[in-house]
Amino acid sequence: MYTLLIADDEHLECDAIELLVERAHLPLRCIKAKNGNEAVELARQYNPEIAFLDIRMPGLDGIEAAKQIKELNSDCQIVFLTAWSTFELAQQAIRLGASEYLVKPVQRKDVYDLLDQLIAHLDEIKLSETQQAGEIREVLNLFSREFFAALKFNRLSEEAMRSYFLMQDIRTEEGFALVISGMSEDNLRSLFQQSRLYPRLQICYFASIDRITVLIFTAQGAKVIEQLAGHQGESRMYIGSGVLFTGFSGIPRSISTASIAHTYAYRHKMRFQRFSDALLEPKDSVKLQEKSLGMLEHTLQGNREQARMLAHEIIDNIQSNKLREEDAIEDIYERCMVFSYELNKRISLLNYPKPRKESVMEQEIYLMDFIDLACSAILQDKEDRYKRSFAFVDQYLRTHYQEQLSVEQVATIIGVNTKYFSQLCKTYLGSSFLEYLTSIRMEKAKELLDANELTIKEVAELTGFIDGNYFSRVFRQNFGVSPSSYKEKGEGL
Repeated sequence: MYTLLIADDEHLECDAIELLVERAHLPLRCIKAKNGNEAVELARQYNPEIAFLDIRMPGLDGIEAAKQIKELNSDCQIVFLTAWSTFELAQQAIRLGASEYLVKPVQRKDVYDLLDQLIAHLDEIKLSETQQAGEIREVLNLFSREFFAALKFNRLSEEAMRSYFLMQDIRTEEGFALVISGMSEDNLRSLFQQSRLYPRLQICYFASIDRITVLIFTAQGAKVIEQLAGHQGESRMYIGSGVLFTGFSGIPRSISTASIAHTYAYRHKMRFQRFSDALLEPKDSVKLQEKSLGMLEHTLQGNREQARMLAHEIIDNIQSNKLREEDAIEDIYERCMVFSYELNKRISLLNYPKPRKESVMEQEIYLMDFIDLACSAILQDKEDRYKRSFAFVDQYLRTHYQEQLSVEQVATIIGVNTKYFSQLCKTYLGSSFLEYLTSIRMEKAKELLDANELTIKEVAELTGFIDGNYFSRVFRQNFGVSPSSYKEKGEGL
């Protein structure tokens, strides 16, 4: 059982996190503080292993509280709670030795994913303390997406990197990167935790849908690469090994060269490929255009793995052949624009925003997310032609219920014949179009009346009714009482 300290001046946030812990039966005892000063006192009394600290609290704020708690217990894992999600905040959190930060209001999945990760880390520490001297000890840590992207595209200072890795007890500044596909996270852990071929390795990794990028910290990089090259893995597993780095500043290049080596291995069906300068293709606009078209076609067929592989290859190729990042950004932006135009044109109701001329890092995130969304839409449409369309209809009605909507208008939006649309409404919405729209309007009308701030006429107008008398009749039919009586008596319906 571990101790979790939760400090937030909004007691509902504390209670919400405590409730999530209790419902999941996590091995955590929760203690709560309403400000930074109280958090430090509780940390001194209970010595918690994990502390969730709101950034902004009266008196002592979360950042200062974190510093004092770290002085009391340097091993306490700090998580900041904040209403703002910015990269600057992530950097500041890392410098303070924070494990992660959560954006308020906290989401259940984010809390559970993070607590699972932190508990697993604590369990590993406990296990390592009980192991006999001389046994293998590895550090396996899962990067957050934001931190990994910043690391990959050289957006972190060496100081920020060093702070992060020291937090994971990684002091070795030598090693190399791997990019692996066809291997699950469980198998990755098994490979490095159970195999005695790789003693005393310290490892961090980031797992995306189609690949896992691994950083291996060791002073014997060349030897470990040889051992990995001789390891017999799964038949569809492809590994690319990047150049060795001798300082944290060399990590971005090691990751990019591992990606290039992995692409070569994947394309030529080779299980393991080391990077060499020979793998760098000269810039060829014809080849890049073919790859861009291939990425589009694979996406339109729902082949996410192949589409993402080509996207990685395009970005790696452009980056390696552009002297200035501005030129790489411009080239990738043009390809993203064409990709966006074609997908939004060919896949109905996708409505994905256009790319922006930001960093290569942001453009890669944009492209990968777009491929995932488009492939999911394609596969959903193959399984059920209208399910996604009527999920859109539901959202559209909930957003536009105030407007004068007609069957013909909404049917046209999703490209379905009006008569057939009416039949499909009963299948996918469970009622006719008008009944479904009316139910949405009535629930909203009830919410507005509960607030008791508007007149009946104003509520009618805000829920799409031109005629107040007609609104009252419909309300009575649905709830068995008139709007005025409901408002006056405050009847809970």
